[in-house]
Amino acid sequence: MEFTDIYDERTIRHMKRVAESLPERERRAYVASEAYKVGVRAASRLFGMSTETIKRGKDDLESPESLPEPGRQRHPGAGRKGVCFEQEGLEEAFDALIKTHLAGDPMNEGVIWTDLQPSNIVDELVRQGFSISENTVRALLKKKRFASASPLRRR
Repeated sequence: MEFTDIYDERTIRHMKRVAESLPERERRAYVASEAYKVGVRAASRLFGMSTETIKRGKDDLESPESLPEPGRQRHPGAGRKGVCFEQEGLEEAFDALIKTHLAGDPMNEGVIWTDLQPSNIVDELVRQGFSISENTVRALLKKKRFASASPLRRR
């Protein structure tokens, strides 16, 4: 059986559009539910998804207890680890660099800022042999609760 045996072309276009708009796990589940109607191979051809991914979607539908908790795409701790975990000594080098460029608000001891721009921090850490982006520097500044002396540039 094929999708064209069940749905007209307009409905198929809408189904593809819906599938493309979904996050990974929901897309897998949606395509798997359609695969119950027409088979895994037909669903694979229509949605451009591998048969293994569709089978994983079927497994998800049949055992929802294996899925992450509602509101999450992955189980806690899953996914790619941050750059600080991949490059030993990066966070320490960041701390050492920032330490000499810190200032604060004398009226509010909770406010700490640095006079370095994220691009300056990136340049220095790259010079020290690390691979880092401005986005990661911004994340580290936020994690450490530091502010930049001037507004952070957004691209």
